[in-house]
Amino acid sequence: MANKIWNQSALALQKPAITLFIILILALGLRLALWSQPLHQPANDEVEYIAVARDLLAGRGWIYYESYRWLRAPLYPLFLAGSLWLANGDLHNAALPNILLSVLNVGLAYALTRALVGQRPALLAASFTAILWTNATFGSLYMAETLFTTLFTAAMLFTIYASRATSHTRWPLLNTIAAGACFGLAALTRSAVLPFIPLAGIWLSLNLARRANPSSRIHPAGFILIFITLAVIAPWTMHNARAYGRPILIETGLSYNLWAFNEPREDLDTIHRTLEDIPNPADRSDYATARGLERLREDPAILARKLWPNFVYLIRIKPIQDRFLMESYYDSIDLPLFITALIFDDALYLLIALAAIYGLIQFPLSPTWERGPGGEGKMLILAWLLLTIGSMLLTHGEARYRHFLFPVLIPYAAWAISRPIALPTRPFKTIAIAGIWLVFIWTIATSYPRDWAVENIARGWPTLIGDLERLAGYNDAAAAAYERAAAAQASPEPLLRLGDLARYTGNTTQALDAYQTARRLNPIYEPTAALLGDLFRTQGNIAQARAAYSAPYLDQQRLADWSWRELPKRTKFTPPRAINIGDGLDYGYINGFYPAETIQGIQARWSGPHASIRLSTTHPGPAILTLRIAAPHPDQQSIPLQICSGNQCSTINIGPTWHTYELPINHNYTSTEPIELSMPTFTAPAGRQLGILIDSISIN
Repeated sequence: MANKIWNQSALALQKPAITLFIILILALGLRLALWSQPLHQPANDEVEYIAVARDLLAGRGWIYYESYRWLRAPLYPLFLAGSLWLANGDLHNAALPNILLSVLNVGLAYALTRALVGQRPALLAASFTAILWTNATFGSLYMAETLFTTLFTAAMLFTIYASRATSHTRWPLLNTIAAGACFGLAALTRSAVLPFIPLAGIWLSLNLARRANPSSRIHPAGFILIFITLAVIAPWTMHNARAYGRPILIETGLSYNLWAFNEPREDLDTIHRTLEDIPNPADRSDYATARGLERLREDPAILARKLWPNFVYLIRIKPIQDRFLMESYYDSIDLPLFITALIFDDALYLLIALAAIYGLIQFPLSPTWERGPGGEGKMLILAWLLLTIGSMLLTHGEARYRHFLFPVLIPYAAWAISRPIALPTRPFKTIAIAGIWLVFIWTIATSYPRDWAVENIARGWPTLIGDLERLAGYNDAAAAAYERAAAAQASPEPLLRLGDLARYTGNTTQALDAYQTARRLNPIYEPTAALLGDLFRTQGNIAQARAAYSAPYLDQQRLADWSWRELPKRTKFTPPRAINIGDGLDYGYINGFYPAETIQGIQARWSGPHASIRLSTTHPGPAILTLRIAAPHPDQQSIPLQICSGNQCSTINIGPTWHTYELPINHNYTSTEPIELSMPTFTAPAGRQLGILIDSISIN
């Protein structure tokens, strides 16, 4: 029976379409699992992209760049704006189109690998693309890298297809047009691809000329590719000319890099303030370029001094915020997730890089050992790698820029791993591989954040043991494990879990001590404020509860969202019968509301289009719901408010002034069924969708 199952599995794996489908499903599942976590805190360029997308969605155009440091390429903000529109403004759901692109990249990796190095490595390349952690996490990030990878990989694939067609069919033309269109769109996503496009055109023309007529030296396909690329870019360039008085091809990031990353005499804050005071992006670009070139004329050796640091920045492993899609920058990472990232980010990245170095040097320029395609595409790949890495070394290197390299490294890594093990037959190849490997491994080893890894494992292991001990009912052992975790790393989370356990067992003194120690470690970490404030609130220490909830620099929106989702899970949580909304004590009871503000002398909260409120009653049976609310919309008209409790829904009209409404609930209301509110909204500054103002709510 076992042999039969094994034989059937082996047969299935021999069918590339079935195996690729399974890989795509696994890729989608991994990305959805990561996305299903609470919305991560935007980091790096995400803040900018989200702001621009919301401006576009609200009809404000590209106003963001009137005061930003540079003009950004437009396609990803447009893509994100479209995603937000499809998601009705929900930022979390707006990541889903990007996740679909990330899965599409797995299929494109398969196709490009098959075109470059043959069928056999293609499934392995798809698997690498599916499980490489940086690809999976960036599917849920509001960053341009995933979209660029899709467009660039498609452009390379169409270029390879076009180069291998005969002159007797129309497909070379169609593939060439498709390649040019994808290159143009890729450039409108990240303009770093621009210098490569002439090289791709020349390469395509030479290859087609050799195939069509060995005596011919050139073929027009390359010129068509370049023309189509420029035609795709041209509308944006003309828009910039109309908006700013002279053409800007795509963006002005290079001018910023020239000034900011060439050992400027000014600090970055001064550079940013100076550029942000120049309202026209074209003038801003000219000024930054002039300052950067001025510095390089003073000291041309700056370029040489940048090479090694930028190389390290490009290939090193760096624990940045978007590595784990954290809800807060200050979250502790649970050990299983941390170890998973070490394997599928750090270790897999190293494997891909080393195997790709071997594959690129070893892969022949003649048909391969497995009778796959010829190796002429390797020259195109090497041109991209050398040009891209060179530009990063001379301008600015970052670990996330490896996204530009993975689409062409992974095919050759898959080829190297999937072929029979063989040493290079030529000594110079052996020396080249060994030398590059040595530099690469040494750089990774000497720059690796070992203290960070050791501390997270030292804290994560006892935390995991504590969770398991608590689950098994061994509370004393769990408390001891949490204390070991807190001693291993100065992190609030083990202390918060210790406080939760103490509170659960009735030891409020120990709980208070643990929560307050966690707060001293990080006073602006939302879970610390939520749990400490809830304990004070439960004890009746109202002033201390308000102080915990209103700590300086605490993100009130994130605090409200976390409290609604997590407080009922982590505490013996009982909602009150009446709530004064916006009085500083409503955390955990309300959801779908904006931070409190004083309006018409009353501390209240605006709702979004949907909101929820938790209440509890002192007696079973029917009840009366009382709300003090207003809907001061700009048109001063009444709006319909739908109020649902369980399966019972009612609609009332809300006017622009404060009024108290009473609504009967004709069933046995329980606190497990939040009161649900739905209403029309209007768009306020900063893109907020505002529904109703609510001052208080109670149930009797």
